[in-house]
Amino acid sequence: MGYPTEQRDGELPQLLQQLISRTEALTALLVTKEGIAIAEAGDTSYLNTTAMAALVAGMFSATREVARMVGETQFSILLQQGENRHIHISLIAESKMLVIVFEDYQRIGLVRHAARTCCPQIEEALSRESGLEGTQIQIGTPRFKEYALNLIDKIFETK
Repeated sequence: MGYPTEQRDGELPQLLQQLISRTEALTALLVTKEGIAIAEAGDTSYLNTTAMAALVAGMFSATREVARMVGETQFSILLQQGENRHIHISLIAESKMLVIVFEDYQRIGLVRHAARTCCPQIEEALSRESGLEGTQIQIGTPRFKEYALNLIDKIFETK
């Protein structure tokens, strides 16, 4: 579809790769609030990044509503702990999310610190690339939304 995630060069993937190197995480994704993965680094062979981006965006929207119910504007960090893999999600500039998938839960402090350090750098890179990014997302959004909705339906369909 021509989304920026297909690019492995450029500033955003390089920032994510540096984050992977510092934390020894498996994967890092940069996702829009609309559920589009715009950059990635690390191993994504085990992951459907399109579905992950759409589901993370939905999860963050739901969490924002929970935050409002308890008197917060929003929660800026989400942590999902699994048996073997964990996901750390940070809100960037209220419209993007940094998703880090890692295995060693003892690294959560390192992952949180690295994400906090990397987020301002990502914001700066996004502001420099905003013209190009906006054009690419506007062109692909209608087809992407249809694809993502069909994919979500398949994920949740009962057998």
